[in-house]
Parts: sequence; structure tokens; C-alpha cells
Amino acid sequence: MTAGRVGVVLNPVARRAGPALARLGAACRERGREIIDVLTTTVAEPGGPQAARLLAAGADRVVVLGGDGTVREVAEVLAGSGATLGIVPLGTANLVARNLGLSLGDGPAPVATALGGEIRDVDVGRVAYEQLGPAGTVRSPERVFLVVVGLGYDGEAVARTGPRLKRVAGWTSYIVVGARHLASRGHRLTLQVDGGAPRELRAWTVLVGVAGRIPLGIDLFPEAAPDDGRLHVMTVTPGTPLHWVPIALKGILHRPGSVPGLGYEAATRARVAAGAPLTAQLDGDPHPDVLALDVRVEPGALRVAAPRPRS
Repeated sequence: MTAGRVGVVLNPVARRAGPALARLGAACRERGREIIDVLTTTVAEPGGPQAARLLAAGADRVVVLGGDGTVREVAEVLAGSGATLGIVPLGTANLVARNLGLSLGDGPAPVATALGGEIRDVDVGRVAYEQLGPAGTVRSPERVFLVVVGLGYDGEAVARTGPRLKRVAGWTSYIVVGARHLASRGHRLTLQVDGGAPRELRAWTVLVGVAGRIPLGIDLFPEAAPDDGRLHVMTVTPGTPLHWVPIALKGILHRPGSVPGLGYEAATRARVAAGAPLTAQLDGDPHPDVLALDVRVEPGALRVAAPRPRS
């Protein structure tokens, strides 16, 4: 399938955004496709309003030139619309692109896939969080995520990763910062799955995702697929620092079986609550002072352009 009327959402601070736009424009001309508009993101409008304007202008495919944050903002508008999302991944971690099997960067392959890849209907996660504000606890509107949300030290690692370290070290900057907390006993959290009884635990973090592939070939949720219609819940509860060794090996080597400090389950809804405010992360973006996450899955809600399966 090829794209008809193409709209573009461009993050102007993304690496190689200019060359990527030039390559996309050339590819559209070769295919006889019309780019109806190129809208750049701003701090005040990080992608969602631009996607809405492109849909209103008649775009049936919206191509994002940017990272996971921009992709998620656009996906929140496109979910359920019937329009197709194309991605030219130009971010630091590019988690969404990795889980769809996209080539990274601004080369010919991701551009070709964004315009003419196989159409897949993938799941979206939706999360609302309770956040401590000046006047007390406030509940956020429900937000879309495409890979994973977490409450615990992973969110703090994301929040403490400064722009300079991110530029120098790339996605490994999260690991550099997160390693400072490996010896921690964890946070007191409560986990409730599919309306069952709440369970109290002391965890380094609790992760809930619709997909789980991250850099270095690590799969957070070995059984997850972007279109399996389920949430995947992982509790990270290492009893000692030595437990991080089998935890890391399981993620990197995809070893079957259980290891100390890791728990897995599947669900359609989950609630993670903390006794004190913590930093949550949504697809790698931090949200401070969070007391609880309410998460659900919306199966097949987002139409995306993905690589065609090899024969």
C-alpha cells in the first residue's frame, strides 16, 4: 500500500531533521505523492495539535520525523482515526521504531517504510496518573503510550538524565544514571491487576507495557508483541545487588525460565500505586510527583506503516 495525501510532523531539534525531510520529499516526488504540509513541533505544541490539523486538511498518512515523544503525541491523535502513522526515527532511544522493526535514522529504508510499508494495526496503552500538586492530588487526562510506562527508579533515571549526557552517551545515558540506584532496597508499591486484590511489594520499579524491546537487544517482556491485545506487567524486586546479574542476562540473552527478582503477568488493566510521590516515565518521558498509575490496553487502535515481512 502506498501513501496518498501525506502530512509531516517535524521535530526541528531532532538530529538530522533537515536531511530526513529532504529525503522524504524526494521519495514522495518519486512516488507521485503529495505532501500537503510540514508542521514543526514546539514546546507548547509537541505534535498532537499538528497531527489534528493535518487530519483536518485531509491527510491519510502522517509521517513523524522525530523521537519517541513526538511519535507518542501524534499517535494519541491518530489512534482510532483510520489514518496511518509513518515514522522516520530520529530520537535517542527510538523505542517505538525498535518494536516495529524499523531501521533507525534518516536513511532510505525508514523513509520507504514510512511511505509504503505494510499496514499493521497495533495496540496502544492508555494511562492516567494521580499526581501531587500544590492543592492536593490531581488526576491527569488519559494519555497514550506505545511501549512501556513505569513507576520507580527507572523514572528517576530518565528524569535525571540531562541533555548534555543524553547527547554524548545516547540511550546508554539512562543506564549510567540508573546504575546509581542498583543497591537500593526499592520503593513500597501496591500492584492491582484486572481488578484483583491489591498486592503490596517493595520494588525497584514496576513496568507495564504493550511492547518491550529496548536497545542492546533487551526484551523487557519476552512474550510481548505490539498487536497481542494485552498489557504485560513486570515487577523488578532484586533482593540483593547480585540479583541484577541474572536479571540482566535474562533480558540480554533471552533466557527462558524464572530468575530471582523478576515477576511477569499479563492483563488488560493494571494499577500501580506508591505511598509517597515518585517519578513515572511514559515511553521514556518523566512525570514527577506521581502517586498512582491506572493503565489499560486498547487493542489494534493504531494503524502504522511497518517493514514488510521477509520471505
